[in-house]
Amino acid sequence: MAIRKNIKEVRTFGDTKRIILTLLLEGPKTAGEIADKLRIQKSAIRTHLESLRAEQAIRSYFKSEGLGRPSKVYEITDSGRELFPRKYDLLLSLILQSLEATEGHEYAKKIIRSIADNMAQGIQNKIKNTSANLEESLIILNSASNEMGFMSSFYKEEDDNVHSIISHNCIVYKVAVSNQDAICNGFHSRMIQKALEGKINPKVQLKECIALGDSYSRHTVTIK
Repeated sequence: MAIRKNIKEVRTFGDTKRIILTLLLEGPKTAGEIADKLRIQKSAIRTHLESLRAEQAIRSYFKSEGLGRPSKVYEITDSGRELFPRKYDLLLSLILQSLEATEGHEYAKKIIRSIADNMAQGIQNKIKNTSANLEESLIILNSASNEMGFMSSFYKEEDDNVHSIISHNCIVYKVAVSNQDAICNGFHSRMIQKALEGKINPKVQLKECIALGDSYSRHTVTIK
């Protein structure tokens, strides 16, 4: 019944693709099964399915049943599931609250810094495996940041020793608003710092911050 309720809610937005994805949350289905449920022509459903497959929201495979021809079946992918609401912010906020309540604020910050270090390690390894200078290192870092969802870019300031990294999205915005120091500095700034350490050892500073009401977050990276 929950799936039916979701379909009704999605229909109010007129989003056929989202309705199809909602149906596929129940389990794999053929184009014919989806067309029957939505009372739409199979050819139209196939067009939507191929579009969703191109977007990697669903995948298809052939399934044999009995002696007949194999049926083409569609199922939702992890990327497709991510299109539905998630409560990551709420979960992280509750974890931080629990850590602070039981172990204290500094311990919670220590855990966040440890997570930042772990995430930075993979980026740092990519940089170390190249002959990257600062700008090339920032390209590698920027690519990794965009994979995480920060929607970032960078540019050189008037001082050749300073670059700015601009992030137009905060991937844990709601948590950052109530835990600005732990998240914006303890996680984001530290991840940038640790990722670039080794060959460059820069000074990283947070100048603007989405969690503080700015339209973007800006970190400066200065060669010492």
